[in-house]
Amino acid sequence: MPSFSPLRPADPSQVGPYRLTGYLGAGGQGTVYVGESPEGQTVAIKVLHARLSEEPQARERFLQEIAATRQVRQFCTARVLDADTSGDQPYVVSQYVEGISLSRLIAAQGVRDPDALERLAVATVTALVAIHQAGIVHRDFKPSNVVCGPDGPRVIDFGLARALDSTVAESSEILGTPAYMAPEQFSAGVVTAASDMFSWAATMAYAASGRPPFGNDSIPALFQRILNEEPDLSGLTEPVRSLVVACLDKNPAARPSATDVLFTLLGHGVPAAARETSGQEALFPTPWQEGGGGASRTGAPSTAGSAFSAGFPAPAGFPSPAGSPSRPVLPPQPGPPSLSGPASLSGPPFVPGGAPRPGTGPVSATESLAGAPARTGLRPRRTLVVASLGLVVAGVVATGAYFALSTPATPKLVTRQAVVTGPTTPVVQPEVTRTLAPTPAYAVAYSPDGKTFVTGGAEGKVQIWDAATRRATTTLEGHTKGVHAVAFSPDGKTLATGSDDGTIRLWSLPSGEGKGTLTGHTGGVGSVAFSPDGKTLASASRDKTVRLWNAETGDGTALLNGHTDWVDSVAFSPDGETLATGSHDRTVRLWHPATGEAAAVLTGHRYWVFSVAFSPDGKTLASASADRTVRLWDVAARKARTVLAGHRGWATALAFSPDGRMLASGGYDRKVRLWEVASGRGTGELDGPGDWIYSVAFSRDGATVTGVAGDATLRVWGTR
Repeated sequence: MPSFSPLRPADPSQVGPYRLTGYLGAGGQGTVYVGESPEGQTVAIKVLHARLSEEPQARERFLQEIAATRQVRQFCTARVLDADTSGDQPYVVSQYVEGISLSRLIAAQGVRDPDALERLAVATVTALVAIHQAGIVHRDFKPSNVVCGPDGPRVIDFGLARALDSTVAESSEILGTPAYMAPEQFSAGVVTAASDMFSWAATMAYAASGRPPFGNDSIPALFQRILNEEPDLSGLTEPVRSLVVACLDKNPAARPSATDVLFTLLGHGVPAAARETSGQEALFPTPWQEGGGGASRTGAPSTAGSAFSAGFPAPAGFPSPAGSPSRPVLPPQPGPPSLSGPASLSGPPFVPGGAPRPGTGPVSATESLAGAPARTGLRPRRTLVVASLGLVVAGVVATGAYFALSTPATPKLVTRQAVVTGPTTPVVQPEVTRTLAPTPAYAVAYSPDGKTFVTGGAEGKVQIWDAATRRATTTLEGHTKGVHAVAFSPDGKTLATGSDDGTIRLWSLPSGEGKGTLTGHTGGVGSVAFSPDGKTLASASRDKTVRLWNAETGDGTALLNGHTDWVDSVAFSPDGETLATGSHDRTVRLWHPATGEAAAVLTGHRYWVFSVAFSPDGKTLASASADRTVRLWDVAARKARTVLAGHRGWATALAFSPDGRMLASGGYDRKVRLWEVASGRGTGELDGPGDWIYSVAFSRDGATVTGVAGDATLRVWGTR
């Protein structure tokens, strides 16, 4: 099986003095080719994406990757041979490792048998020992970054790697590949060597079963499982299984270090000298060490970085847990840090189970479905709807940034954009909170007449609610997995829902009878939208495509290709002439829906784009990203005009008020922020959810915002 593909038509034939001969793959940072040096040596060449070459932060990260790779002992990775970051096309040249990635190997040959898995575990954890002893955290350990060659596995791609002593605050970044990310990576906690060990364990589980241990569907569902559920460890046998269990602990302080795992696999004790530089204790203190101790998931004290606290016997020569000094038990989980405090957290970066953290913030009024009385909060000012998963805390100060805008063919630099920060004090409290179900809800939308709204949630649940009483009136059944997309047709007679099961369902309203099921996507559907005339339905999927459908017949009319990663959001302009899409590939794309042709590519977001929304007049497009910002784009000029900074976690959800004057954004920091569209000024902050915000929507009169949350609650805020 060849390990690379022929060059594509748009690929360069030469980079610097290196002749390119094949295409290896592409990621968020760059494209990797096989090439030949002037001396005839076969090499691998990573070229920074053109859209990132004008961004100082992207260049800095590229330099960090080169520096990180050079610090690691070369037996476990690909040796850096050359680099040039001074030109318009930065690149790095490394040793070409003959072989295929672990992900391709599993796809081609099937899962590893116990002996092969143990050899793989020893080789890859040895590489992590070397990486961690070099003072580096890889941060993106996954099957596609393990190359299996004739001389054994090697760990590659240090594009997200960082030294622990980096001056950039780790708590401000959320990076990695979702199915293999540790809980603290999702929640913007401090990322340490322990995070690599979680990813290593997830990779071993994949090698044994052919599936990531927590699945690989939508990010909200995936994160809920990583935080709250047990992994699928089918196919794993001892001794690897116990080590994987220990490394998948929700608490990073309870995970074994790479050195612990290696010596356990080899059946030896860990020498004291090795433990002092095991890559987790001396070099990589966990947030629990900083905050005064660590505990296992069950709350029991854990030995410092020891694999043997996980319930399997210590090898001969290693002191037993009972005789080892243990970290103190964690104090009670703290609430979100003060808005005026530092950005980093001194305590655990997440709360297992997603439960609201007691003792912090204003008390919100609450009414359960069982009829518990609601307590009144501050007098609301105007209303808005929000679907939520779980948020951290808000308010950061940011500086200006350059952004590149391009049509698909010709990128060009645009001007510096204003960066606006939001308020740092909550100004509105929820007037009522309702428990939706034992499962989280992911999406919310109002009907055109404003009398009802619909929510989509876990386990295929779709519910229609009375907007006046805020009580569920109808439950629609049919989807087999989580529903992340809901949309009403303009006349309110049809509801479209999209699911992790890869289907779109159409329902007649108000009866709730099924009209049909649209199939064609090969991945989960994360967003659906009707055209303003109601004749066309657009859908966005994790299969990296956008599809257009005849809304009446259900026939597919167009397939839009162009995004290189999951497509998370789709929206029609009010005149129906433009379709906008947001993707994990960090871009916003504009399309002509009548022809299916690409119109423009808007770049500037540093990480995944979760949501896009047009203003009611169609002049402004908003996009929300995992880089914690919301960007406002001038649709006619095809350029960004304002960057709204303030969310402390991923910005995941957007909604314009009906009059277009206000924008609501929700995020993983448990906040909904209100912004004045004309000025970009932050005007309010909505508190209340005990979990992250998935989706937000204004009521038709603009008086309320409704939100559904990962803690299975529905919240309604007044905005006037």
